[in-house]
Formats: sequence, structure tokens, C-alpha cells
Amino acid sequence: MAERGTLTMSRKELNRLQILSRVLERRLTQIRAAEQLGLSLRQVERLCRQLRLEGPGGLVSKKRGRPSNPLCQ
Repeated sequence: MAERGTLTMSRKELNRLQILSRVLERRLTQIRAAEQLGLSLRQVERLCRQLRLEGPGGLVSKKRGRPSNPLCQ
């Protein structure tokens, strides 16, 4: 069962959510969404699938809250 609570999203993630929601409502094509987001059509398809399966939380970066790689600093 999915957790209930607060979801923190960046402005970029919020923008993606708004545009992809319009795609799922069939008010915008995936091609136009890709152009607006600066992504490939394939990536928009993946993001739409994530949004359908996991809801808005599926668009949040999975890297959030994890420490960076100390070798890259």
C-alpha cells in the first residue's frame, strides 16, 4: 500500500507533473510535451508510465537524500 504524506517536489518536477498530467488527460501530445520539456519522446513515454503507475511520487528524483559520491568531489 502506498504511503500517505507530504511530497516535496522541485520546480522542475512540478513543471513536469503539470505537462505530463495534460498528456494523460489527452489535452497535449507526447511529442509536444517532449518539445516543451526538452526531452526525447522516449523519455516522455517513460515519465508518463511512471506517473500512471506511481502517481506524482514517480516523478521525484530517486537520488534525493542520498550522499554524493566522495570520489567525484
